[in-house]
Order: sequence, then structure tokens, then C-alpha cells
Amino acid sequence: MCHVDMAFDAIRLRPELTVLLGIAANSAESSYGWIEPGQPLGAEHAQIFELHQFWEKPAPEMARRLLDRACLWNSFVMVARLSTLLGLILKTVPDLFRSFARMSPILLTSSEERSIDRLYASIGHADFSRDVLVRRPINLAVLPVQGCEWSDLGEPDRVVELLRRQRIQPRWSAA
Repeated sequence: MCHVDMAFDAIRLRPELTVLLGIAANSAESSYGWIEPGQPLGAEHAQIFELHQFWEKPAPEMARRLLDRACLWNSFVMVARLSTLLGLILKTVPDLFRSFARMSPILLTSSEERSIDRLYASIGHADFSRDVLVRRPINLAVLPVQGCEWSDLGEPDRVVELLRRQRIQPRWSAA
């Protein structure tokens, strides 16, 4: 949490930033997003770096090169002002932004749930990493996080591996 606190301190001084927490990589994961840090933001933020480049789920060979270059995994933990995130979305997926903005007068009314259901049924797919972060890397920064274990638990094999390492035997697993 001290890294999250540092990210909050950075955006208090630089409200235009979105600070991503980057995890020190220990393998060439091609199913993760990767971040290449650039230059430090400055003396007051010596541990936070400009985002040089962002790769979303690179091919295995590229993931090996990123690991060799000490790039970081994208934890998808980010700190930003709401207005900054909305601005990123407006600039990268404006139709999606406008679709949700039209919902504002309906919120907290009796037709909210039905209207939101219709909205979700009508909008196309958007991937925040690919459609926002990769397309608009302006004012993105990265704070490297080291010394903690992290895994994207989005795949069953990763959950099972974490349980095994923690010596946790769930009821549903074979004894």
C-alpha cells in the first residue's frame, strides 16, 4: 500500500497523470500487459517514471525481450483523478464515453436498471488496455513495485498454482 500512497502523492502534484503500478517481472508472460519505464518524472518523484511504451499481451518472443530489458508487468492497479480517466476514455473511445454520458439523467430513477441493461446490450466491446492505454500513452507514468508477490489470477491454472504454493487445499480439489 505504500506504493499506492506514493502514486496518490504524485497525482496530487501532477493531476494530469495516471500512475500505473508495474510489477517486477520474473518470467516472460505473454498473457500480461508490459510496461517499459522511461525517464524519472523528476526529483520529487524519483521512483516514478514516464511510461516509455506499453505492450498488451505481446507474442512470446517479445515477452522474452521485454523481460531481458527489465520491463514491468502491468498490474492494472492505477491511480488517477476521475476527470483524468474520463478524459482518456473520451479521447480514445469517444462513442463509448458519449453512450454512458447520455445515461446521466436516468441514474437514480426507476428506469435506470432497464436503461443500463439496454445500453450494455447495444455497445461494442472495448478493451481498456488496448483501446485506451496503448492508444493514448500521454501522461501515463509507472511506479515499479518490488518485494511483493503478484499474479494475474485471471486464468484457472494461476489460481491453482497460487493455492499450491500457499499449501491451501480447497474442498473442491482431489485429496
